Amino acid sequence: SFFFNIAGEIETELGERVSNVTITNMSPQPEYPRQETTDGNGEFAFIDNVLSTDYEITAEKNDDWLNGVSTLDLVLIQRHILGLQNLDSAYKLIAADINSDENISGIDIVELRKLILGIYGELPQNNSWRFPIQDQSMAVSPWPFVEAISITGLESNMMHEDFIGVKIGDVNGSVTAN
Repeated sequence: SFFFNIAGEIETELGERVSNVTITNMSPQPEYPRQETTDGNGEFAFIDNVLSTDYEITAEKNDDWLNGVSTLDLVLIQRHILGLQNLDSAYKLIAADINSDENISGIDIVELRKLILGIYGELPQNNSWRFPIQDQSMAVSPWPFVEAISITGLESNMMHEDFIGVKIGDVNGSVTAN
C-alpha cells in the first residue's frame, strides 16, 4: 500500500477522554495541513497519508477557560509554592504554570485569580489546554515538554499517536473533559 493511517487519542492524566480537540496534521504536500476534531472518546484519525512522507501532529483546544478551575486550585498551587504539599505529577505542574514560564510562582496565583474573578476572559500567556505527547519522560520536571508528534518517512499505520490533555489551572483533576 502507498497510503497509511495516523490515529490516536487524547485523555487526561486520570484517563478521561478529551473531546473537541482540534488536531492538525502538517505535511509538505498539497491538501495539507489537514484538521480533525476529537470525538466523545477523545479519538482522531487521518486516513490515506502518503508513504515515505513526513508528518507533524499537534493538538489545540482553547475554550471553556474556567472548566475545572476553582479557588481550591489556587489553594493547592499556593501550598505547592510554600512547600507544604507538592503537586505530585508533572502534568499538575504544567496545569499550575498559568503564565507558561516553566516555573510555579506567585505570579501564577495572581494570573489564575484574575481568570476566576472574570478580570481575564482568557489567559494572556497560555492556552486553555496543553497537550504534551504521551510517550515522553515526565519524571522530575516537565519542562521543556514536547507537544508535537513528528513522523519521519511514514512507513506503516501509526495507530497510537497519543497526547495527554492538561487543563491549565486545574490541578485537582475536576475538569469535565467530554
